[in-house]
Amino acid sequence: MLDFSTKGLSSNWYGDWEPGVALSDLVTDHLVNSGKFDVVDRKNLDQTLAEHKLTASGEVDEATAISAGRLVGARYLIQGNILQFERTGHSGGGGGLIPGPLGGAIGSVRQDRVTLKVAVKVVDARTGRIVQSFSDEVTQTATSLSGGGFSGLVGGGYSNSNFVNSTMGHLVNDEAIKIAAELDPAKFGSSASAAVIAGHIIDVDGANVIINIGASNGVAVGMYFDVIKVKQIKDPDSGRMLTVNQTIGSIEVMTVNADSAIAKRISGLVTVGSAVQSQ
Repeated sequence: MLDFSTKGLSSNWYGDWEPGVALSDLVTDHLVNSGKFDVVDRKNLDQTLAEHKLTASGEVDEATAISAGRLVGARYLIQGNILQFERTGHSGGGGGLIPGPLGGAIGSVRQDRVTLKVAVKVVDARTGRIVQSFSDEVTQTATSLSGGGFSGLVGGGYSNSNFVNSTMGHLVNDEAIKIAAELDPAKFGSSASAAVIAGHIIDVDGANVIINIGASNGVAVGMYFDVIKVKQIKDPDSGRMLTVNQTIGSIEVMTVNADSAIAKRISGLVTVGSAVQSQ
């Protein structure tokens, strides 16, 4: 689970607190409590990413997602952007934008209407494929929606009762509940399996491992390949020769050309002529 990005929001009218971190914290809580997922602690993930000088830019970056998932052993990473978080109307306090009986009833007491809209993507950390994508929004009208009183809260602190029970906390928590309900592990498995991409190592030049498949074959930066040793073994029962693929190493693609790619060794043996197969 990565913090939701607020990149692109036009202002921070809500104060110094971090809506992206708050939403991530609350979604994490609801996922854990649902019992449908084994959730990796985001705080530990942040520390690991910092140590490896990786940052979550806020954009949906499959290559970064693959790296992050590999570092912490996560199969799927949840990424999100807060697309809109703004006052979309107000009433009271000398005139309002909210029509109808509500606007007349509240008189001079100012109430704000705030809209929170998010986009969510789930990335398979093994392949970089997006296995689920959706957007949602919630709107709430109430007093005390400025959020300024929550400045100073840090990552991991937004699930406390002071925030969750506040008016702003209710708004963010309502969206977190909807996101957690939409995330369904059955939907991850229902997506079509990625086709296996296979080729060979044609050169090892220092740290560079060159393979004979590239963008035209579906290879992309950040993909992982197993290095395969093909063995022929005679079956003593049938007398037939059986082909056995033995994984002897792994590589990560760093640069892609049309018909070739440059990778780096991750583990094991990497030799010219060895077969490679996408994970």
